[in-house]
Amino acid sequence: MTDHCFISYSTADALEFATKLANELEGGYPYVNVWFDKRDLRPGMEWDIQIDDGLKGCKLLLFVMTTDSTNEKSVCKQEWSRALSHKKTVIPLLLHQNINTPFRLGDRQRIDFTGEFEAGVAQLRRHLAWMDSPAGELQAFKDRLSDAERDLQRANDVDKLRIKAEIDELTEQIKRQEEIVKNPKAAEEKTEKNIQSGLERERKPVKEVISKQLSKFINPPPGIAPNYFQDRFDEIKEIKRFLENDAQRLLTIVGRAGWEKLQWSAACSRRWKEASFPMTSAR
Repeated sequence: MTDHCFISYSTADALEFATKLANELEGGYPYVNVWFDKRDLRPGMEWDIQIDDGLKGCKLLLFVMTTDSTNEKSVCKQEWSRALSHKKTVIPLLLHQNINTPFRLGDRQRIDFTGEFEAGVAQLRRHLAWMDSPAGELQAFKDRLSDAERDLQRANDVDKLRIKAEIDELTEQIKRQEEIVKNPKAAEEKTEKNIQSGLERERKPVKEVISKQLSKFINPPPGIAPNYFQDRFDEIKEIKRFLENDAQRLLTIVGRAGWEKLQWSAACSRRWKEASFPMTSAR
């Protein structure tokens, strides 16, 4: 299961509420995908690994704040702390009054469930819809930036470099998101233009790179090629001596397939056409 809402609660004083909330979110409209341990934990498997997978894959965490869940030793603290480490949004749901909100969640928008349950659910649904808007995404970036700046104050030298890089990236994301919130139409047109430009680049054929230098001489060639590379003088002399004999002879030119043998035959015919002998060319 991915892209779900993870419900973190204490079984000591919020089991009934968490069960009702999970049923309402998945059974009502609009549908909200929920990870609820009483229903999604599989028997025979390590429960802590399953919970960690649920936290890694969640879209956000709903933290039900009760007397027991806000206790310093509560397992819920491990869950919402792990969610923050995975860069997830945490939404506190206030179920009990007169409790201390955890320090790291003090600036988060809370949903009040101390009154009517239906009113709290309606407020939660509106907040979830707002989070999917450009303004909600901007607030999520700002919350992550606040967490990173808080972590930087307590980080060691090794982690400081990583956190500073994260802060720089979040700062850039916030700037871009603020432009979208300020002028959504212009941002949409810019995005569409970038998409079209990317598609146009994909449509263009890749130009084949051809090197201007097709060959390379390790040593410079001689100005004039040696005689033994020119015009086959020695071979022609040998053939001439062979043909000067008055006896009737058969001359066969043998070599690899090509025009060269035919050219040799024509040349010999022109030079010694008075000789009465047959000439053949073999492949």
